[in-house]
Amino acid sequence: MCRERPIAACVAVAALIWLIRYAAKFGLHLTRPPQWSHSFDQARYISSARALAHGNLDAAQHWYPLAYSLLAAPFSWIMPDEPFFLPDLALFAATLVGFVRVAKRLGASPVVATAAFLFATMLIGKTSRLWTEPWTISLSAPLIWFLVAQALAIAEPSPGRAPPGAREMVVFGLIGGALPLVRPTDGLMTILAGLFVAAALARQRRLRSGGLLWAALGGLALIVPYACLHLAIYGPHATDYARAAAAQGFAFADLPWKAYVVLITAAPWYPDSASLVDVLPWMLPGAAGMILAWRTGDAGARMAIALVALLAIPYSALFLAYTDLQPPGLWTFSNAHYFKWIFPFLGLGFWLWLRAFRDRRGAVSALAALLVVALPALIRPLPAPVPQHMPARMLMFRGATNRVWDSAYFAPATITDAQGSMVNVGRFHQVPDPYGERALAVSRLFAGPALRDDPGEPAPFRSAQQPYARYAVRLSFGLPCWFRHLRACRIAPPPAI
Repeated sequence: MCRERPIAACVAVAALIWLIRYAAKFGLHLTRPPQWSHSFDQARYISSARALAHGNLDAAQHWYPLAYSLLAAPFSWIMPDEPFFLPDLALFAATLVGFVRVAKRLGASPVVATAAFLFATMLIGKTSRLWTEPWTISLSAPLIWFLVAQALAIAEPSPGRAPPGAREMVVFGLIGGALPLVRPTDGLMTILAGLFVAAALARQRRLRSGGLLWAALGGLALIVPYACLHLAIYGPHATDYARAAAAQGFAFADLPWKAYVVLITAAPWYPDSASLVDVLPWMLPGAAGMILAWRTGDAGARMAIALVALLAIPYSALFLAYTDLQPPGLWTFSNAHYFKWIFPFLGLGFWLWLRAFRDRRGAVSALAALLVVALPALIRPLPAPVPQHMPARMLMFRGATNRVWDSAYFAPATITDAQGSMVNVGRFHQVPDPYGERALAVSRLFAGPALRDDPGEPAPFRSAQQPYARYAVRLSFGLPCWFRHLRACRIAPPPAI
């Protein structure tokens, strides 16, 4: 079927699999609120969509940027309890179409690209949940892939090719202008893709001021009406969401450690959490497959890989530095959705990596590429005990060993150290431990002697408790803590009372 009408048939197959996954997880009871509608994020999406459908511009009804809710607003008249059902299905299909356009430049047919896409998005429940529950990035994902496809179409070198026309540049501007309206941070993608296109056109001597003007006009065609709606709701102020995200903050100095625990493995820092690679181990050979594609591909394939890397690496660094993104929330609260648009690209890379094993020479190249990708994982940031006067990444506290996970994780605990008071979840993350709780710094390191107050703990652990151990980060070289039985990956139990 996919061979006769490639894209349409593959989209139909993908949509069917999405529906099966949705029904298996939430059921198809479209006349009553689904399970996800009671979650913090999803409930706010729905309230905004309903408010926009009824012309309600009360700022209290709108938490997130408006573009995603605007898309669902008309459907709140059809399915008021589940207005994102049809939009999310359509956005999933649109993401596939944009991805197929890019994958074609790497020599992948629509069938292969669709198989890689579904492998990376729908194969396991944890990733399918990222696409079947409403998330703002469900709208960003197709826009990103269409932005990449349009940028490549404009920048593709060809002898004697004329400068891009008005239509091409307006479409590029429309897509680029839409991204920051979905999430302000996605404006980074627009800027990087715009610089890529401008540099490619300048190198080919096809850059014209008229083309840049058309692209700008395309972006403004969306930005101006959106700005008017924003002013009508919030006035000349940032949204509450933007202020909350800014207050949460970014810690770029923590990026190496953070990248390791989120991407490679959360052990031994977060005992009950899984990293991206813990759940999706094919990501590493997927990256290796893209190295092979760069080495053996033509100019079009290299340009596509370069552009995706140009967008994905700074984007990932930005979100990895976001202090609210920590391993416990990655899969428990589906915060892995930040990266879900990248998964199909690595899924395609995994297929390219496997394909290299058709002959001995290709197998050697594939294994060498995997070794290159896996080498950084051998540099392990492990906990090392430190005395009270030294900064610490993690503090260990005694506590009730039968405490419910959510009770410990969301507890209104505070830690007071030499630099002031820190509050759980926002400034540090408290997670259960076999002997009580451990606190991991997310906004700054713990400084000097520290005392914890946790009103949810029973006496004598409730207040003014000192940690029984303090740990800083020590770099070592060895097997990653995917193998949690390794001695280096264990943390000593507390001393006997």
